[in-house]
Amino acid sequence: MNITVTDIRGRWFKENLNVGTMIAGRQDQTNNGILEKYCLYDQPDCCTTYGGLYQWKEMMQYTNQQGIQGICPPGWHLPTDEECKALEGSVDSQYGIGDPEWDLTDWNGYDVAVNLKTTTGWNFNGNGNDRFGYSAKPSGERNTGGGLFSNNGYNMFWWTSTEFNINWANALYR
Repeated sequence: MNITVTDIRGRWFKENLNVGTMIAGRQDQTNNGILEKYCLYDQPDCCTTYGGLYQWKEMMQYTNQQGIQGICPPGWHLPTDEECKALEGSVDSQYGIGDPEWDLTDWNGYDVAVNLKTTTGWNFNGNGNDRFGYSAKPSGERNTGGGLFSNNGYNMFWWTSTEFNINWANALYR
């Protein structure tokens, strides 16, 4: 399954989700019937720029079923780890789909991140070429310790719907 520019524009969101009600970063998101999100540094404007930040369980809507709709709009679903590996293998110039490179759990690939990142906004000459129009932004992260936001301008974290173990899920991290 090779992914084309058309596939990325039609099958993958071109921007991060920004749905839900903002809660303070020091609070955990809970299964309370309200879709909750964090905004980087507890600033609502950051959600407008980068999208909301979500804990895995909230994003999954408190199930562990791979490929579930979760917080996505109707007709969309949260990608599985295998779908993310296919995306990575399709846009990387060195490692194709099915390469064992994509089974690694940390920084992997040759230029997948560069090909998906925006051409501006990344610190330390980390801008991409946005070759596929994906326009990934350096949204940073909320640390699991609760309330600390970090790495804006340096990285992005996208959850997959594939649970790695009871405490962790697979993620794209660039």
